[in-house]
Amino acid sequence: MDSSNLSKLLEGWTPPEGLERSWPRPVRLSVRGILLFVLTGLIGAGGLVEAVILAHEGRRQEAEARLMAAQAQDTEGAVTRLWGTGGKSEEYRVAYRFTVNDREFQGRAAIASRHWKSLEVGSPLPVRYWPSDPAHNYPREDPPDTIPVWLPFVVGFFAVAASLVLPFKVHRERHLLADGRPAPALVTRLRKVRSRHGARNIVYYEFPLIGGGACQGHYNVGRKSMPEGSAICVLYDPDNPRRSAPYPMCLVKLVTS
Repeated sequence: MDSSNLSKLLEGWTPPEGLERSWPRPVRLSVRGILLFVLTGLIGAGGLVEAVILAHEGRRQEAEARLMAAQAQDTEGAVTRLWGTGGKSEEYRVAYRFTVNDREFQGRAAIASRHWKSLEVGSPLPVRYWPSDPAHNYPREDPPDTIPVWLPFVVGFFAVAASLVLPFKVHRERHLLADGRPAPALVTRLRKVRSRHGARNIVYYEFPLIGGGACQGHYNVGRKSMPEGSAICVLYDPDNPRRSAPYPMCLVKLVTS
């Protein structure tokens, strides 16, 4: 867009009420900002709790696997049922029975597809069991999976990362609303983006600078439409005009007297 046309936007333009205040403007969290802070805190805390639980369960499974490897006994069972869960991540499962000291026990487990395809109802199946509790058993060739050692750390990392994203965004909005310079802007382009999470629109805009020239920015607006040529108000950082956002803000708002 021609810079002379953009500069004309400033002629006779007045910022929305409250933005004419001297810097820094008083700012506080909006209702949405408070709710998102609470939600982010819950997600972060829940993720850390989940990481601790996973770590504890992983240690338990690892200890149990070592104990089974050292003390388990083998016997021969018989397949009683074969089935798959279907879907893209199909899981092959088997049910079986075996006898220990004239007592019959049953079990079921997920097994590798190559083993599953070689079996049929009535086929013999090597089974490993715990002598003190034969109800604790599994197919010898398909021991149960254990939680990877790295998984709790990954869950904990993402929990902490998620809890830091929102405060960073709030800090950015708070800075712009408290110290940003208001300016009129024109919507120059609207781009629709589709993903597995749904459709959203990205609005591109351009605004004039007080000292001359122009700067560009963009933001997401979900499913709302914003036709090209629409006029909006933006706030930008005087020291770095590339940092800008549309007004009003989402997570913070001005303190009214």
